[in-house]
Amino acid sequence: MKKAILFSIVALLCVTALCDEAWSQAGSFDGSELTQASFLLRPTDSLYYSSALADGTPVSLTIGAVDQSDSTKTAAIFSNNSGTAVEGYATWDYTASDLPKNDTYTITETVVSSYETKSLSRSVTILPEPAILALLVIAGALFLRKRVKALIAILALVSVSAIGAKADVVSGVAFQQMLPFTRDVAITYTVTPAANTIYDVKFYGSTDDGTTVFDLQDRGELHLSVANLNETFCSAGTHEVVWTPDESFYSTKVNNFKVKVEATAISSASNYLVIDLSGGTGAASYPVSYLSDVPSGGWSDDYKTTKMVMRLIPAGTYIMGSPQGEVGRKDNETQHKVTLTKPFYAGVFEVTQKQYELVTGSTPSEHQGDARPVERVSYNMLRGTDKGAGWPANNEVDGTSFFGILRAKTGLSFDLPTEAQWEFACRAGTTTALNSGKNLTSTNEDANMNEVGRYGYDKSDGKGGYSQHTTVGSYLPNAWGLYDMHGNVYEWCLDWSGEYGGNAVDPKGLSNGSSRRQRGGAWNNNTGITCRSAYCSNGDRPFANTSNQAGFRVFLVQ
Repeated sequence: MKKAILFSIVALLCVTALCDEAWSQAGSFDGSELTQASFLLRPTDSLYYSSALADGTPVSLTIGAVDQSDSTKTAAIFSNNSGTAVEGYATWDYTASDLPKNDTYTITETVVSSYETKSLSRSVTILPEPAILALLVIAGALFLRKRVKALIAILALVSVSAIGAKADVVSGVAFQQMLPFTRDVAITYTVTPAANTIYDVKFYGSTDDGTTVFDLQDRGELHLSVANLNETFCSAGTHEVVWTPDESFYSTKVNNFKVKVEATAISSASNYLVIDLSGGTGAASYPVSYLSDVPSGGWSDDYKTTKMVMRLIPAGTYIMGSPQGEVGRKDNETQHKVTLTKPFYAGVFEVTQKQYELVTGSTPSEHQGDARPVERVSYNMLRGTDKGAGWPANNEVDGTSFFGILRAKTGLSFDLPTEAQWEFACRAGTTTALNSGKNLTSTNEDANMNEVGRYGYDKSDGKGGYSQHTTVGSYLPNAWGLYDMHGNVYEWCLDWSGEYGGNAVDPKGLSNGSSRRQRGGAWNNNTGITCRSAYCSNGDRPFANTSNQAGFRVFLVQ
């Protein structure tokens, strides 16, 4: 009995150490259908406006009040003519402006974008401060060309101060209901992650002051902002999500609504991340799970076709580039120190043709094979030509691109790697030309290269033939269990092609260019020197290019 009690206490302490949570203070939630006629303004108050629902579209916005009985009496409620996306607090004081209370005003909101100007006006009655208990205020609608997008004035119906977390990981949990015209709830929280640790973050709610708790995803939808799309990899700082309640909240009105944010450290038991693609292109979502180790018997064919597996790579510092004297070294491989401050997941295998087909519904490859790497895919096909062309200014992708679909169906910000991330993952702690810890000894056929990847001189039977790429995972992996980082197909990276800079922290490459970088070499390279860890194509592959040598590997970065 004593052992059982001791074991339980130890287990509880372990869970507590890995899991941290924080509640918001209790506040009001109104799920009823509000009408414009019900909006009232207090003489002195503040209003929070967010540009999140306008996708950051540059706009200017002004709100003014005119007394309906005396047009000479006016007040400017809010004004932002900076030409940037509106974001912040508007404050007003009608008393200071000598506007009578118990009077009716025309409130006009004018929104100006690069496309057009829209105005929305309505009548509101200014009541004495004690006359109303809740804040109800106006909202503006911004109708953008080619799509309708509402720039919603977010009412500070509840301005909730943070409750201290029981640990240092999660704190500052607060929420604001986004009225009017919506029952959505904006949730903010602050994360202070432990070094080199990633977290699985969950969101909970309660309508009875925490007595009964429910998962917000079970009672509605969570929408993550573009900047914080991947909430599993919470970086330090303040994050925001928006929760849209389901139909069960249509008539709910409570004053003791609370939100809880829970962060569980997953790195200790989550060396591998697995995406289940078996639902195919028609699936609403792709389930994500975690494994602590390679399955007994190794990676089955499922992990090369209907599932996608990724390995957790720790943050660290390494020497990028190649030393003088390395066989095949190029002038653009200048050695320099690179520090990657955040852990990330890297695909154990190159993306295969079956995996690509399940996500996009297409099979572009010239040399067919479900478990062979997909090729004839361009940078534009993977990230898109609109938002996806923005790297390194931002990490957005087009919704119809491969990564756009994968992000939407998992809720995680999968992407291509930077060159620095790719080489760090490839080397796995080695400093040699190959990630096996060996160097090349020849510029032609090389026995050391034959061990680690498909290239032109490797004519081994059973591996696809030297005139084509081969099934992923056919050669030796590196120390982190990643296969085919040498040869098989070139792998797209995010960076523009160009010369390295000096020592760097989390480098993103050049700000612009004419081609995107590829790494790792390919099946038809008649020499292993193009497959070395440090080798980078020198701007000879435009990002719209498709080739039977070009594929990619999925990364998940904080």
